Amino acid sequence: MYRIIVLSRRNITHPRAGGASRYVHEIFQRLATKYDVTIISEGAASNESVQTIDGLTYVNVKGSMMRLRLPYSYIRRFVNDADVLVDNADVGVPWFSPLYAKRPVITIIHQLVREIFYEELPWFAATLGYFSEPALYKLYSRSTIVAMSESTAHDLRQLGIPSGNIRIIGPGCPYPANGSVPLEERSQTLIGCVSRLMRYKGVQFAIRAIGRIAEELPDLKLEIAGSGPYDGELRKLVNELGLSSNVTFLGKVTEERKLRLYCEARSIILSSIREGYGLSVIEANSVGTPAVGWKVPGLRDSIIADETGLLADFPNVDDLDRKIQSVMTDDRTWNRISENAWKWAHNHSWDRSAQAFEETVESVLTKR
Repeated sequence: MYRIIVLSRRNITHPRAGGASRYVHEIFQRLATKYDVTIISEGAASNESVQTIDGLTYVNVKGSMMRLRLPYSYIRRFVNDADVLVDNADVGVPWFSPLYAKRPVITIIHQLVREIFYEELPWFAATLGYFSEPALYKLYSRSTIVAMSESTAHDLRQLGIPSGNIRIIGPGCPYPANGSVPLEERSQTLIGCVSRLMRYKGVQFAIRAIGRIAEELPDLKLEIAGSGPYDGELRKLVNELGLSSNVTFLGKVTEERKLRLYCEARSIILSSIREGYGLSVIEANSVGTPAVGWKVPGLRDSIIADETGLLADFPNVDDLDRKIQSVMTDDRTWNRISENAWKWAHNHSWDRSAQAFEETVESVLTKR
């Protein structure tokens, strides 16, 4: 049995695990009967050093400097035993695996960082990151790359990655058995937002939009599920805008609570300035909940404009307001895009994604 080692930022049970951790777990638990899969990642404080979850072996690394600790753990313990190394670039920057891997590398690129550098870092560091990113990907010009969306694949081609090296394998539908929830069973004033609370995720745009629209729709409510370093700033913004009765922070929620939000809300909003794909779009769509977002990389892949949801031209706030008002007040539009959204979500399959990934692994193995 071939052995696959995955470098991934966080264990699936880590409190801050996100869509990238979910992607790796969903794909490889379906391949665990065909390959011996070990995922090296940051473990939660309560995790044992090694644990098995859904047939996958997690080697949990703890402490600071994960950018160095995870590759070191691979080099020290697995570099001679791996048949394939999977470099899951789930922090926006890959793990520099071509510099030390002795075996073929498959790199998963969820999204490029680009302008996000300027949202999350001081100006000097952001500028350094922005102009260094194209050079970084030259390391991967001979690597097999799995891109999360056509937007990410396009960005990679623009940086000189040959098209023949890129496979597009998106996420699956996380709630495949669910039916669509009809409009009459939902709150007519509730908008959901499921997001990591970081500046580039753009939750501030959603809050400001609620403030403007609430002048005409005073009962409008926004419930935000998620946690992150920008939490305090967002709460401060809500207070400054006098929206404490309109905006509720749910914090990190369980899968059950998140699904309940999708079922209750009339729509969700994702106002990130860039995404890899937007898994929460598919999560919401799986129960017929349309999404509103910016027309930016990733979201323009997961939201089919005017068919499964609505996209506003970034950063046109008036356009964003119009799109939110439309989905919240126009029942005819809502019913049309809700049905399309439900069908779109159920076109996504983790089984098909895993099969496509297996084909990629096998193609890499045959070239060794």
